[in-house]
Amino acid sequence: MGTMKAKVATKLKVRPVNSSELTKPNETIDVPVGKTYGFDKFEPADNGHLKVTLAANSGVYYVYPPHWDGLTPAQIVSKQQAEALFGNTITDPQLQDLNSCLVRYKITTAPRLRHFLSQIAHESGGLQYTEELADGSDYEGRDDLGNVNAGDGPKYKGAGVIQLTGRANYQAFSKAIADPKVMDGVSYVAAKYPFTSAGFWWDNNQMNALCDSGATVEQVTLRVNGGYNGLEDRQHYYQKACGIFA
Repeated sequence: MGTMKAKVATKLKVRPVNSSELTKPNETIDVPVGKTYGFDKFEPADNGHLKVTLAANSGVYYVYPPHWDGLTPAQIVSKQQAEALFGNTITDPQLQDLNSCLVRYKITTAPRLRHFLSQIAHESGGLQYTEELADGSDYEGRDDLGNVNAGDGPKYKGAGVIQLTGRANYQAFSKAIADPKVMDGVSYVAAKYPFTSAGFWWDNNQMNALCDSGATVEQVTLRVNGGYNGLEDRQHYYQKACGIFA
């Protein structure tokens, strides 16, 4: 998929932390200036690192992107575009997750972008809310959500801009993105994956195919909402999106 080249003497790491914290044998691989590696994919990780899957089953490592050429994450939506649509500030980690989500779930054409972004703009109140306001107690004991343990309701209440809810859905999301920390609960997902969690739902419900078919805002809203709640506001955001993403 790509090639990365070390700009400075650096390291491949087994965890996304400072090299000084990796003191055990085989926790790092020293990389000289100019060394190249083929990779299959890369994605954002903790502490400003990237998680890189090397080609030919050569392993998965964490790297610090300023030390490498060839690892610039694709930016589908700029900070200016996002803030113009949402009407609120988007943080750098949120913007990184948004673009990671768009690439991961192939939300990259104008129709897909317009519908996805306008729907999440409405659902999140213009990016004001990435965590359900209610305390989640109403979800306690909900077998249909997989909430089988005491405290699952609040722990796995709605997270992200399309609220991921319930232990079972968190577990499916955790497995899909290979991050067991998702099971830490709502605060982690809301902070780390506000958009990727929404993209997970979008992908599972074949929303790209619906957008590709020329769906209207009404048709997309019906699948997202199960009805037409907030339709006027969703249409408002969709018109804004049409002006931003030609």
